[in-house]
Amino acid sequence: MARERTWSRRSLLVGCAGIGSAATSGCLRLTDGAAQTETNEQGPSGTADSAESTSTDDAGEPTTSGPASEIELVPAWSGSASAVTTADGDFFFRARFDSIRRTRPDGTTAFEAGIADGYFASISPTYRNALHADDTGVYVGADATDEVDTGARVYALDPESGEERWMFEEPGDGLHDGVRAVTAIDGTVIYASQSSGSGDEQEPIVRGVDAESGDERWRIQLSEGFINGIVARGDRLFVQQTFGLSIYRRSTQELLDERGVSVGFSGIVADGETLFVPGETVRALTLPAGDERWAVDTGRSVNTGAGVGEDGVYVGTESGYVLGYDRETGDELWESRVAGVVEHPPIVDGGVVWVASERGDLSAFDAGTGELLYEEEIASGFEFTVLDGILNDDERDTAYEIRRN
Repeated sequence: MARERTWSRRSLLVGCAGIGSAATSGCLRLTDGAAQTETNEQGPSGTADSAESTSTDDAGEPTTSGPASEIELVPAWSGSASAVTTADGDFFFRARFDSIRRTRPDGTTAFEAGIADGYFASISPTYRNALHADDTGVYVGADATDEVDTGARVYALDPESGEERWMFEEPGDGLHDGVRAVTAIDGTVIYASQSSGSGDEQEPIVRGVDAESGDERWRIQLSEGFINGIVARGDRLFVQQTFGLSIYRRSTQELLDERGVSVGFSGIVADGETLFVPGETVRALTLPAGDERWAVDTGRSVNTGAGVGEDGVYVGTESGYVLGYDRETGDELWESRVAGVVEHPPIVDGGVVWVASERGDLSAFDAGTGELLYEEEIASGFEFTVLDGILNDDERDTAYEIRRN
């Protein structure tokens, strides 16, 4: 079996900064602040009994929770896989090590497309996602494994049939084995290639490739650092690295501005006319100009990309806090806490903020108030995504309909 090259978030941060740094599904818990209440047994629907429960906080004082769950996860259809993300209104799965499947929210498979042996599609709801889909095509990065001596690839697939249109291959120099960011605009597919190791060992390339032919149009060669996000709007190209954000003129690849922002491996997120930049200081920039609309110092070690809803923007921290801010003003909405590091970017759907902790808990909060609505233990390090009221994760072969009681 092909061996996937390891891209551990923590090991990458250690290398980049130069400093060191098994669960049972089906258990639902409620917390009161940072304190954990007793565990209730789940019924078949995935929710616990609604009676109040009592336990003690860290100081040994009794605490009481309200109804055990306001959300049910009801099995809807089967067919999950080893990796999952969303794009263009659909789920995308890495169905096998060497294939990618597009699935509608109702569970209907649109297509399954294979890629070459020795490569695996780099799809994820986290900073490692290298998939973009729109009505012109599906563009996905494929990382090279140790079985091949070539570099990473980008595949262009027909959005309806999955038929391969073209493939662009990176050089097999050991420096461009992976793709972590892909976007498309005005007939050009833009992506970044790099490798593992430390930040100063990188020589990342940002390429612009013709969306119809796969021919290279231009490239931007960088001297070091990891590229974790690319956003293109108008004639501006935003390239996010671990410790900086560079703004280019897209038509000429001229560097217009460099900003020192410590984002780590969390990705920038564009929503509407705003670019949200996570970090200890969360920033909202106008698009396409890049002017700062607001910035808020969180006072905490933000550890995720931003989840963006209609009214709020949400991030997670190393110490387990989930922080919510008004998306227009940056004013604080609420903060809540889970047990464990929050590494997975919050996902907002239907007025609910979904969060995964590093230790394996899936939690849901009311987007407006921060009230804890649901918590379930899945598995350490699991990944998930939510689309149109359907939740999928990479641990269970089931898609769940989200029902709010």
